[in-house]
This record gives sequence, C-alpha cells and structure tokens, in this order.
Amino acid sequence: MRGDSGLTSSFQLFARRVRSDWKFQYRALRMAVDWVIAIYFVIPLLIVAGYHYYAWYMTPPTWLSGISVHTVATLFYIFTWLGTLRYFVEEGDQLFLRQNEGWFRHLMHLGYRYSVVLQGFTSLLATLFFLPLLVSVYSYSVPQVVCFWLLTYVVKLNLGLIRQLLALRLRGFLLWVLRIVIFVIGVFLFLMLVTEITDQTLYGWIAIGLGIITFALLTRIRLREKGTFFADIARERDARMRIVSLMLIRVMERKRKPTRRYPLLFGKSQRLLKGKGAGIGIAELLVKSYFRNGLQWRQSIQFVVVASGALFILPGAIKILVWILVAVMLVFWRKSFCKDELTTPFLNLFPIKDPMKHQAIQTAIPILVLPALIVISLVAGISLFTWWGPIVMIAAAIPLAYGSSSVFTSWY
Repeated sequence: MRGDSGLTSSFQLFARRVRSDWKFQYRALRMAVDWVIAIYFVIPLLIVAGYHYYAWYMTPPTWLSGISVHTVATLFYIFTWLGTLRYFVEEGDQLFLRQNEGWFRHLMHLGYRYSVVLQGFTSLLATLFFLPLLVSVYSYSVPQVVCFWLLTYVVKLNLGLIRQLLALRLRGFLLWVLRIVIFVIGVFLFLMLVTEITDQTLYGWIAIGLGIITFALLTRIRLREKGTFFADIARERDARMRIVSLMLIRVMERKRKPTRRYPLLFGKSQRLLKGKGAGIGIAELLVKSYFRNGLQWRQSIQFVVVASGALFILPGAIKILVWILVAVMLVFWRKSFCKDELTTPFLNLFPIKDPMKHQAIQTAIPILVLPALIVISLVAGISLFTWWGPIVMIAAAIPLAYGSSSVFTSWY
C-alpha cells in the first residue's frame, strides 16, 4: 500500500470520527432541549440576549463599568483551564490501527490539529461575547482585542498540554498539588499580562510569541510520548461524554472508592455533636463521612482557591453579592453530598424516616459549610485592605452559613 493511499484512508477515518462525534453531541443536546424548550425558552432567550448585546455594545449601562478588567481576566483564565486537546483514538484501534503505525500517527496528528483549531474558535467566541466590555467600557482598540484573543488562545493551548503531560507522568496527591500550584501561578501571570494589554500591547505580543514557541516545544514532546494509548482513550471518552455526564450526573450511581482503614480525621469515632436521637446520630455520620472523604477535600480546596481569588479582585458591591452566592453554592453542594450519603446501602438497611433525614441534613450542613466559607471570608476581608475587614467578614460568615443553610434546607 502506498503512503498517499494510507494518508487518504486515515483522513477519511478521521473525518468519519469527527462527524460521529458531532452527531453524538447533537443527540445529547436534543435529550435536554426538545422543540418545546427551544421554542418557548431558548429562542426567546437568544433574541433578548442578542438585543441586549447590541444595545450594550452601542451604549453600555453604567453598572458595566463596575466590572473590572481583573474580573474578566479571571473568568477567561478559568476558561483556558477547561477543555482538552483530543486525538480521536478509540479502543478498537488497539486491534487494527496500531498494526499500521503510519495510519495511527496520522490520525492522532489530525485529531490534534483539529483540537487546536477548535480551541482557537472557542476562544474567539468567548472574546466576542465580552466585546461590549472590552471595547465600550475598557476602550480596547482592534489590535488590543486581537491580542487579548490570541493571548487567551495561546495560554489555553499551553495549559492543555501541560496538564496532559503532568497526568501522563504523575499520579495521586503530587499531581493534584502541582495542578493547584500551576493554576494559582497562572492566574497572577495572566492578570498581569491582561493589565499590560490594557495599557499597551507590546508585552502582550511578546507573551504571545513566547507562548507559541513554548507550545511548539510541548507539542513536539507530547506527540513523541510513548505508552499513552490507554490514557488517550480515557481522555477521549471523557471529552466525548462531557455533555451526557452533565445531564446524567444525578442519575448514574456514584462509584464509592474504598475508604482508609484508619481515617486521618476522627479515627477513634469520638462524639462531635451534643444531643440524642436518630437525627443527631445521622448528622454526626454525615459530618464524619464528609471530612473523611479525600475527593470532597480536594474539590473543596480547589473551590476555595478559585472563589477566594475571584473575591479578592472583585469590586466592593459585587464582592458581597458573590460572597453570598458562594455561600449558597456551598450549601447546595453539601446538601447534595448528604443526600447521596443517605442513599447508601448501609443506611438503607435501617428504617430511617424522611423527617429524621431532614433533621440530620439541617444539623450537618452548617458544620460542613463553615470551614470553606470562613477561609473565603478571610480572603475577602483582607481584600478590603482595612484592619477590621477580616474580623467583620469572618464574623459575618457564621450567621451567613447558618442562615443560608436554614433557608435552603427547609425542604428535604
């Protein structure tokens, strides 16, 4: 078989997989948005959003000026952290395509190039979405907007490759710590570059040039990695099922990892809550179950880092609103965890009535919310740059935790 024929065949296979992926994503969206929702909700929402987009671009409302450049830059950095670079490999390739190394490598390169182009398109859409802010409020010129888009695009590509390389070479706690360190350092670097773009674009273009060089080097390293077949398959599966996973997250049964034989916290099962009754006992079980869950700890630390960074740079009035919203999100998060715990096979062995479960959730939620909310409130208080800021915010975190928990756990 000639080389040209192989390249043509691998390109046809790649094109077929891309079409299959688009059809799959379309069917997944159709599961969530039928014609009734599209006619009565999605289409009117798009019309209203389009009208306000044009109106804000021409004459921005005064409240838009309260959104700082740092807030927008933080949102864009979170956007750069999302998504991945795909290679469109499948399980069956182990039996067929791996026998022809030329086809397989060409397929991976095509998928990689497709992902790179798609990342540029999504970065452009995100930039256009914030165009009223960039042009009408921050007075960005066309070169500044282009520089902002390209900077976001290059950072997104480099972060995607760095995360892939780390995941291929590291595991467990060290990988988790490095991801947090890279995220935090990246936030401050990206904020600094966006600030420079707002003043002058020279440093932005220099950063884009360095980012392109770094991306070329990382691409060379990544595409030459050996033994990544199964990791690429798992990543491809996750990327393909992302929309479906979001819709089925509350439907699919949760896989419970084996717990530590000797938990790091509350290893001797000491009493935490005063009082008697089934409700108190179940509440104590929920609290211990949460604090012994490593996944919940890691996710909470990541959430605290992101929320604290956002509150540190937000202006005063918006800071308070976001602070309250963060508390509400924590309550719903902890409530979801508790309700999942109450459906475990062990607890289903006992005839626990819903009022007892409700009482347990109402007792446990404030305790689970307070640690994260206190840290977030401390950072928010420090951002006020006053001696009383941290004291007031931490003191206010306690009634906010109990108040929001009381409101949003009033129903089971």
